[in-house]
Amino acid sequence: MRTRYTRLHEAWENEQKHEELQNIPDGFLHEMKNYTTQLNKTSTTTSTLSGSLTQTEKKFANQMFKELTELRLDKIMRSEINGLPLNAQALTPEEQQLHSNIRQLLTGYRQGIEIPAVKPIKQELPPTITKREPPPPPPKVEEKDRELVLVRFLQSLPAI
Repeated sequence: MRTRYTRLHEAWENEQKHEELQNIPDGFLHEMKNYTTQLNKTSTTTSTLSGSLTQTEKKFANQMFKELTELRLDKIMRSEINGLPLNAQALTPEEQQLHSNIRQLLTGYRQGIEIPAVKPIKQELPPTITKREPPPPPPKVEEKDRELVLVRFLQSLPAI
């Protein structure tokens, strides 16, 4: 069974990779909000390994949850402002209500000041770049500046 952290990371990653709104289960945002709230209530001390791992998990989970909700809100707003179609199946019930309210507000605003309805924007593909610049050379490290550190991972935490 996948952990809540893993599911949050996958949803966040999918939302980052794709331009269109991604499908998430209806109760997903509530579940992740409860998860982050539970993590925030957990006391952690950096002096123990488990406390340190929990603190790292808390930091990443809060950041991913915030970015996920903000990115979804941004996609909903951009699609409505630009008149682009939005997949209603990808919206959670809360987002459907938000989308409906935004649509009503924008329609009322546009009618009130007599702005013509927005025509859907044709999205153009960005120009392709054929020439790549070589990567910069790696920095030179002198032997006396090097320090060896032993790191052991006891639990996998995907990085953001």
